[in-house]
Amino acid sequence: MDIEFESLEQLYHRVEPALMSKVSDLQRNDYMDISKEDVWDYLSVNKWMHAENLLLHEMVNDILHADNEAISQYVKQNR
Repeated sequence: MDIEFESLEQLYHRVEPALMSKVSDLQRNDYMDISKEDVWDYLSVNKWMHAENLLLHEMVNDILHADNEAISQYVKQNR
C-alpha cells in the first residue's frame, strides 16, 4: 500500500513520532539543544534532497539511525 502525502507538512506530522524519539536519544547522549525540526532539516538537506520515491519506512529508519554528532555539527553550522 503506497501512502502519498499532499504536503511536506503532512509528511512531517506522519514522521513526527520518529523525530521525537530521535530527540530523546540525542538528549540521553547529552545533545540537549537539538530539536525535532533540526533533525528534519539535517536529513532534508543531507539525505533526502536528491532522493526519489522515498518510502515512509526508509525515512523513519533514516531518522532513527542518523548520526548524532553529524546532526550536532549541522546545527552548530546553521544557527
